[in-house]
Amino acid sequence: MWTPLALICSMYVSTECTTFGGPVFKTEAICYEQLQTVGLPYLRQKFPASKIIDVKCINWDKNNTGTDT
Repeated sequence: MWTPLALICSMYVSTECTTFGGPVFKTEAICYEQLQTVGLPYLRQKFPASKIIDVKCINWDKNNTGTDT
């Protein structure tokens, strides 16, 4: 299972940064697609005075979970 993460920082206070995570996806491809089409547009709209520093999708070991998402 994959979770998108984004690091965004204030354009005015360089040490003011926050991470945001999204829902769980079955594949890395779907994770990145949803990050680009839903997650990042939302963050840009919600936090217009912030800069997106980095984004990635994290792979959680699905063999240790009972989740089928």
